[in-house]
Amino acid sequence: AVTVDGDRLERITKKVMDIFENSSERYSNEQSEEEGYEEYTARYLALMEDPDYIAAREELRKIQDVSEVDCVYTLFISPKDLTAVYIVDAAYEEICTPGSYDMVEPSCYPYLSDLRQGFPAFVTNTKEYGWVVTACAPIYNSKGEIVCFSAVDLSMNEVFNKGNTFLLVLAAILAVLTLIICVIAIFYVNKKIVKPINMLSEAAGQYGHKSAGAAHKEFSSINIHTGDELEILLKSMMQMEKDIDSYIDNLSQTREQLSNARQQADDMHELAHMDALTGIRNKLAYDKEIDRLDSGITVGETKFGIAMVDLNYLKKINDTYGHEYGNKALIKLSRLICEIFAHSPVFRIGGDEFAVILRNNDYDNIETLAAEFNDRIEQYKKDSSLEEWDKISAALGYAFYDTSTDRYADDVFKRADQVMYERKKEMKKK
Repeated sequence: AVTVDGDRLERITKKVMDIFENSSERYSNEQSEEEGYEEYTARYLALMEDPDYIAAREELRKIQDVSEVDCVYTLFISPKDLTAVYIVDAAYEEICTPGSYDMVEPSCYPYLSDLRQGFPAFVTNTKEYGWVVTACAPIYNSKGEIVCFSAVDLSMNEVFNKGNTFLLVLAAILAVLTLIICVIAIFYVNKKIVKPINMLSEAAGQYGHKSAGAAHKEFSSINIHTGDELEILLKSMMQMEKDIDSYIDNLSQTREQLSNARQQADDMHELAHMDALTGIRNKLAYDKEIDRLDSGITVGETKFGIAMVDLNYLKKINDTYGHEYGNKALIKLSRLICEIFAHSPVFRIGGDEFAVILRNNDYDNIETLAAEFNDRIEQYKKDSSLEEWDKISAALGYAFYDTSTDRYADDVFKRADQVMYERKKEMKKK
């Protein structure tokens, strides 16, 4: 995107889009088998002889060949009608002609509001292009304006084939190393370890055959002078003979200590998932819940939603009254969220951000609960008896899992977050 000539691409893009926007009928690549498709694309063929087009294509092909990828091309993205129009395709075969277009992938919708960030990698599996991963970045002209987008497709099958080849080579290397180590280990073990261990094993086998109260001399009668861990082990066994009675006496005490340690571990686990300020669940607990939701999606458990809540003016409260009062505002908001969404888990996932996993009654009555939440926020605003930091203002947005567009719980989070920010913008206009 930063290497190609943006001014040249601006010129050819304008020529393509002039024809595209003045076409009464348009055919996407999904309609390539329809009767009017060839006639439609023929309008653009002359542009492929344009000097700007040829120079831009050669420029892209150099990048494509050096990068060892199969498909580099440029697109014009129209957020208004959600189209991605092909401008220049560097492919050598099965070239997408200028003016042919695809519809923007739903997973890219969140990025249409600010095209400067481009489109991070996303995976598609279509009849036209197969299973590919695609990424796009904006191309700028000399004035710093976005003129179109550079894009690259990588075959997921090739990616996995390379990964499998690497794993096979690595497995072969590990197998050879393992065999060599095993041969050396067997030789060493037979000479240095097996015989002393057999002696220790025989002594241990005789240990339990003596009557109760009899003195134990099984290990103290063995002579092992290997100068290594086995000699240390023998000395430990000899000490064990002396200490075993006292160990039995202390067994009950040890069991009690173990029980206390388990309880402490459980308490620490609970604290690790709790937000220290508000007492609700924290980001770590939220991430685990998202993982659980993703696992549920794979088996068809898709009836859930996510509500996002963001506290307004926290920085203003902190700067004006101090962080102590900002914390009070956060605590008050967390209690309100827990009160409204009493049947759903509530998490503090950021400084002033909260998330709610909508389930059961809260899922079914979200509109009523959202209205109640907004009414309570409005009441705080109008209550003259409250201090400024108690007049908390917060924006709420929510979204449900949609089987037609969502693959992961994080997709629901992103849509809920976007709705919340739209609500925040609306609130700040008032």
